[in-house]
Amino acid sequence: MTSTALPPLDWRRMPLDGRILIEASAGTGKTWNIGLIYLRLLLERALRVEQILVTTFTDAAAQELRERLRRRLIEAERWLLAPAAGAPAGDDNSLENYLAALCPDADRARHALRSIQLARTDLDRAPVSTIHALCQRIQRDYPLESGAAFASDKLLDEQQLQRECVEDFWRRRYLTGSVDPREAALLLNDGPEGLLRDLGGLSNHSDARIEAGGLAELERRIAMLRTEQSIAELQRLADDASLYKRANAALRSRLREIVPALRDNDEAQLAKSLSEVFEPEKLLAQEAADSAGTLAGHPLILALQALRPLVGLRTLLTRGAVLAEAAQTCRAEMPRRARQRRVFTYDMLIDTVHQRLCGEQGDDMLAERLFEAFPVALIDEFQDTDQRQFAIFDRIYRERGTLVMIGDPKQAIYSFRGGDIAAYLRASEQADRRFSLGSNHRSSRALVGALNAWYQHTEGGFGHPQIRYQQVEPAAKADQKPYSADGAIVAQPLVIHPFRGDALGKDGTPLKTLGELESLALEDCANRIAELLDDPHQQIGGERVTPGDIAVLLSTNRQIVALRTRLIARGVPCVGSGRGSVFAGAVARELELILYAVLHPDDDQAMRGALATRLLGATLDQFSAWQTRPAAFELELERFEAWRALVRSRGVLALIDDLLATRAAALLALPDGERVLTDLRHLGELLAAQESARQGLDGLYAWLQQMRQEGGDGDADAADERQLRIESDARRVQLLTIHASKGLEFPIVFLPLVWRIGDRAGTRSPKLLRYHDDAGRRCVDLGSVDFVEHRGRHFREELEERLRLLYVALTRAVHAVHVYWVDRNLLSRDDEHAWEWAAIDQLIVQAQRKLELAEGEASLAAMTETLGGMRVSAPYADAFIRCQAPADSASPRATQTPLPCLRPFQWLHSFSGLTRYAAAVAVIDDDGGTDETGTAEPAIAAEKIEDAVEDSRLLALYPLRGPRFGDAVHRMLELVRPGPVWPGQRQLLQTQLAAQAVKANSLPPGEALERVGRLIERVRQADLGDGLKLTDIPDERRIVEFEFQFPVSQVPLARLRALCVAHGQADAVPASLDATTLNGMLTGFADLILEWDGRFHVLDYKTNWLGAHLHDYRGDALDAAMAEHHYPLQALLYTVALHRYLRQRLDGYTAERQLGDSWYLFVRALGLAPGLGVWRHRWSAALIEALDDAFAGAQGVAA
Repeated sequence: MTSTALPPLDWRRMPLDGRILIEASAGTGKTWNIGLIYLRLLLERALRVEQILVTTFTDAAAQELRERLRRRLIEAERWLLAPAAGAPAGDDNSLENYLAALCPDADRARHALRSIQLARTDLDRAPVSTIHALCQRIQRDYPLESGAAFASDKLLDEQQLQRECVEDFWRRRYLTGSVDPREAALLLNDGPEGLLRDLGGLSNHSDARIEAGGLAELERRIAMLRTEQSIAELQRLADDASLYKRANAALRSRLREIVPALRDNDEAQLAKSLSEVFEPEKLLAQEAADSAGTLAGHPLILALQALRPLVGLRTLLTRGAVLAEAAQTCRAEMPRRARQRRVFTYDMLIDTVHQRLCGEQGDDMLAERLFEAFPVALIDEFQDTDQRQFAIFDRIYRERGTLVMIGDPKQAIYSFRGGDIAAYLRASEQADRRFSLGSNHRSSRALVGALNAWYQHTEGGFGHPQIRYQQVEPAAKADQKPYSADGAIVAQPLVIHPFRGDALGKDGTPLKTLGELESLALEDCANRIAELLDDPHQQIGGERVTPGDIAVLLSTNRQIVALRTRLIARGVPCVGSGRGSVFAGAVARELELILYAVLHPDDDQAMRGALATRLLGATLDQFSAWQTRPAAFELELERFEAWRALVRSRGVLALIDDLLATRAAALLALPDGERVLTDLRHLGELLAAQESARQGLDGLYAWLQQMRQEGGDGDADAADERQLRIESDARRVQLLTIHASKGLEFPIVFLPLVWRIGDRAGTRSPKLLRYHDDAGRRCVDLGSVDFVEHRGRHFREELEERLRLLYVALTRAVHAVHVYWVDRNLLSRDDEHAWEWAAIDQLIVQAQRKLELAEGEASLAAMTETLGGMRVSAPYADAFIRCQAPADSASPRATQTPLPCLRPFQWLHSFSGLTRYAAAVAVIDDDGGTDETGTAEPAIAAEKIEDAVEDSRLLALYPLRGPRFGDAVHRMLELVRPGPVWPGQRQLLQTQLAAQAVKANSLPPGEALERVGRLIERVRQADLGDGLKLTDIPDERRIVEFEFQFPVSQVPLARLRALCVAHGQADAVPASLDATTLNGMLTGFADLILEWDGRFHVLDYKTNWLGAHLHDYRGDALDAAMAEHHYPLQALLYTVALHRYLRQRLDGYTAERQLGDSWYLFVRALGLAPGLGVWRHRWSAALIEALDDAFAGAQGVAA
């Protein structure tokens, strides 16, 4: 049980079998320990990486965890390659000491090194993922056992399915029959959108039991009391004075009010009259002595007592009855519709595997197969799993294998995403062994001591008997660069900022409402940050504190925006990083206005509204000039018409690019200019991604309008795509939500609104209640008979999560935390209820009680002094402090968007990514669309073409250009059937052009189609050299779309270029790529591999427009085009990949005898003259083999 202190984990001696729980408090090196346990499993259990299942909570965390594992392997490999002489120094638990003990002789060291090298090579195949990705893999790899034999692995937006089901439910309920008037008044105004919003609270709780039925019970109980007999009996009880101690007893008065209320069906009066006088003990106190029990035990009095908790909840119960029915409909309909479409939702991934393993028809075979595949599982962030997820692992590893669960119940803050702390607690009870990580490697000694002392003087700190604060020891790593003020190390790094009772508003009255206090706290926080940055004596490691050293953690995106505005006004550079949707911002609203005006250039008012936005920036003087000189306004009309034509011809990104080109400087000068530009670029990308699925600009506008109305909601992937991006991360104060900060650390942290952390939990009338029953099962009460009782459980669990959220916030800092607190005595009575759930208030009051101090602000200083490491700040000052940043700290404005930084660990490298970003590494797939990207293709003016000596066949295809045309041609060449292409395969041509939205506005549709058909025919029949034609290669001697992936580990491209120089191919690898190091996987797609003339050849199609003359496609001109696009490097990489492929599959293969040429076919010129448009090169076998060795990591490859 986590309520008792757990023994510290010794990763070197931890058993590697059974069920193990590791509780990892914040900052205690959880991921570091996972890496070391992983290493032990590889070396001591002799497991392959494919046999060790590792799961975590998010895709980003899985990616980071994989890289941490890679680092541990590299670290171990380096030590084994060059072990230090003598006994390793340092901590007994160091990796060096472990390896030295494990490998006492050279043979064992060689064996261990081989195991690690194999693991590092295969690590990209290791099952490191989220639980959702694991379930998707299970259904893909074990389709029959998992019940997914006939399903695809396509994932559908869950909210899309839910919307369909809710809209159908709405139509059936309200459009096809009679409707209860009270229900209609409550729900019809909001429509199905309102119902969808209310059902949002049920998302990620699909395994919860729905409680409802309160409305029917309310109706039944009222009906029983409204009979003539019941009313008459109640009247008798009210009239009989002998039943009461006093004639004016409160119960008697209430009964006199209840009788007419029942007779008139006045529920409002009935609810008002059923007061606390009906509580059993108060009933007995009012009865006459000689009639004791007559009233308290009367059936009608008992019925009124039973009615009391429900009678005031009709509105809630009515809504809840509809919500419950809609929720049950969605639960039944969504899986059925998904099965019909042969898709999955994220929730179905879990549910399907869970049912197959743990349902009534549980499949032992599937559990056996999974255990055979993964005898060991490491579950990271285990506190965020739910009951179904734990049940899956429990079934696979029941009484066998190794199941290591790593998490921290104190950081379980994701119940809104489906995390279930009860699952963690249940798993904890079932663990064979439990350990804790007890050394904090993040925070300074002083800060760790302050938090230890504070939590030690609370009632566990988390409101739950099984979850208590665990004392941690400081590793003092942060003290190597201490935080100092005025030359002295800060000994009290935990600062509490209370609001004084004398804080006054502008009108001179005390600030007492939550909204006023929030505004005051944000003002004070902005001032204190500006003041801190202005103080040159505030230093970390001897260097002045910079904006990048500070983070402010808040609860909502609205709060981030509010503080950001205040910091910008004070000249403090800051960056927001909440999970808000880009569609909820002002830029999306303004872009919607602009798109509407582009769609309706004849709408004068729409155009003026668009011009008035910040994006277009029209001034009052311009509007005045347009009023007096209409001709000037005609220029704006032409601009909007030009934009409309631009979108139709080149897509919506062309409009965004034009906006950025003309308005970037002006927008950047705004106080939030970087935010505006970032959002505009982001929206442009999202709109462009929707172009293929929408019908022109009208469809894009409708989609943007819908996204703005919905706030950009969608499934998890879509939400991530639409999440606000950080505008810049260079030396700025970071503003983010507490949820987003989990797992991160910052030198100095401000928490200005943690006293409002409980505002949602303190809602008096929630529409639904989330809680756990006595058996620990998750429940959602939408309006049951026990709603009032369940509300208490709901609020208690909400408070527990807020306490955990506060712990996460307090433990993000390395050197100092600034915590804001408002004395609850300052609140007005209307807001007092919220304080029952204010987490910070709980901790302060509990500490004051344990120290036997008075509660409230008066004893706050005494509390901090007694605990140590804490202090109370100076009183709030009503001032406006502007940050005067030092001259050398200002970040210069960038003239263009910077290239991505080179990262040491990348997943996939491709030719397109390398050549697109030069010294940076991108992750892009190669496809036909990349043929005409990168450098701008030469523009040919019509009058120059007419005067030049050009080829009419080349000019015939000039209107067809661009990446989409390239993709279409590639697909046609893949799919074309034997026989004449034109007009015999007209449908194929038409389908592929339409699929890629290829347009040639200057050509009639039929003419464009014929020209493309003639081109494809010409390509297939062209003599490529030595009599080779594509039509002559049978299917069994070709591979279409040859995909490859192979691992590369720390391979500098400068080394590859040196090899090429040494083999006479100096220009194959551009010198501009020398700074790039490949690490991860090299991936690509070659258009065609063919066997011809006894050798295997690489062939790639290119649709680039090189010019209107035949000589543009041969000789030096063709070589120059190849070099300009770095295609020789692509050909070289593809040839190495083919070499590896053939070596694995052909017995006796040698590159010298069997490796053929690289053919690059510039299809526009193929067949127009012998050899035209064909670039052909054979790389030396020695070069290919040397490059292959370099990619394989062979040491000492000769250059």
